[in-house]
Amino acid sequence: MRVTFNTFPDTLLGRLQSLGSEQNKALTQLSTGQRISAPSDDAPAMQRILNLRVEKKQNQQYHRNATDGLEVSKVSFSSLEQIKDLLVRASELAANISGASSGQEFTAKATEIDQLVKQGLNVANTKLRNNYLFAGSAAGSGVPPFALGTDAKVAYTADTPSAQTDAADTLEMHIGEDTKISAFALPSENRQVRDLLNKMIELRDAMSAKDSGAVTSLRDDLGVQEDSILSTLSRAGTIQYRLETAMKDLEVRYEGTEKLISTDADIDFAEATVRLNRAQMAYQAAIQSGARIQNNSLLDYLR
Repeated sequence: MRVTFNTFPDTLLGRLQSLGSEQNKALTQLSTGQRISAPSDDAPAMQRILNLRVEKKQNQQYHRNATDGLEVSKVSFSSLEQIKDLLVRASELAANISGASSGQEFTAKATEIDQLVKQGLNVANTKLRNNYLFAGSAAGSGVPPFALGTDAKVAYTADTPSAQTDAADTLEMHIGEDTKISAFALPSENRQVRDLLNKMIELRDAMSAKDSGAVTSLRDDLGVQEDSILSTLSRAGTIQYRLETAMKDLEVRYEGTEKLISTDADIDFAEATVRLNRAQMAYQAAIQSGARIQNNSLLDYLR
C-alpha cells in the first residue's frame, strides 16, 4: 500500500479539528448550561423539549386568563355586595314605616331611597379595563348596560334576544385545555339587578305618595330580591374559588414542566467539565506528538 506524503498531516488535521469541536461543544454547554444547542445533538430529547415548551406557553396563557378572570370576579363580587347593602338599607327604611308615620318622614325616606337608586345605578354600570361587568357579551361595547328610561324605570340595554339564554350571551375564557369559564355576571343575574333597582324606584314612589300599604308590600318584594342577589353572590364566590384553584394547579404544572425541560436540556456541569479537560489534554497531546513526528524524516530511520 502506498502512503502519500500528505497522509499524516491530513490525519493529524482531522483529529485536531475533531478535538477542537469537542472542546467548543463542551465550552458552549458550560457557558450556556444547555446540553442541546441543535436538534442534531439529541433529536428525541429536542422533540420532547419543544413539546414541553409549547405546553409551558399554553399554561402561562391559561394562568393569565385565570388571573384576569379572578380580577373580574372579585370586582363583580364587590359591586354586587354594594348593591345588596343598598337593598338592605332600602328594606330598613321600609320596615320603619307605619300608619302613624308623618309626611315629613315619608318625604325624607323617599329622598334617601332616591339616592340609593342613583348609587345602585352607578354601581351596576361598573367598568373594569373599559369593560362593563354587568353587560354580558356587550361588555366592551362602550354603552352602559343600565339606564333610566323615559318611564323613569331602569332598563337593561344589553338585553338582546340571544341574552335570554345565559350560555348564548356570556363571555368565557380558557383556563385549561378543555375548560372555559365566565367570570362576568350572567344575563339573568343582570336582569335581577335591573328588577331590584326598579323595586327600589317603586318603593321611592310609594314613599313620595305616602302610601304605607304599598310600602309594606314592596318591603316583602325587596326580601325576595335580596334572596336573589345572595344567590348571585354565592355563584360569584364559587367562580373565584374555581379560578384560584385553577391558578394553583397551573402553577404546579408549570413547575413540573420546567423540571422536565431541565432534565433533558440542562447539562451535568461535572461531566461536561471532565469532557472539556479530556478534550483539551487530547488536543495538546496530538499537537505535541504531531510536532515530534513531523521533525522526523526517512533519513532518521536509515542511520
